[in-house]
Amino acid sequence: MIRFVIIIIFIVAGYFIFRHLIRMFKKEMYQGSEKGGCQYQNREHANAEEGYRQILGVAAKDDPATIRKKYKELLAKYHPDKVQHLGIEFQEMAERKTQAIMEAYEFFRKKYNL
Repeated sequence: MIRFVIIIIFIVAGYFIFRHLIRMFKKEMYQGSEKGGCQYQNREHANAEEGYRQILGVAAKDDPATIRKKYKELLAKYHPDKVQHLGIEFQEMAERKTQAIMEAYEFFRKKYNL
């Protein structure tokens, strides 16, 4: 009987930990917009370069090596294959985020001839 109670406690604790991790991931994916959209969707109204810098999280003074490093970090973090165990919704968000990251890097690759 005690083993059964311990197993139930671990299952419930695991559920709440998993739920917390999913909420953290959602919060990170949906930061920046008042309407609940991703922060890269607002770049239409801002300067294109500034929007791309915001996507990659780099400052105006950062050099091309820093931009490349940040691009690789973000691509590894948001790659759809990395989040496929979290479900279709997260995989689709990750695909959109990955496309925006690749678009931003392509802009800087052309600008700095990387």
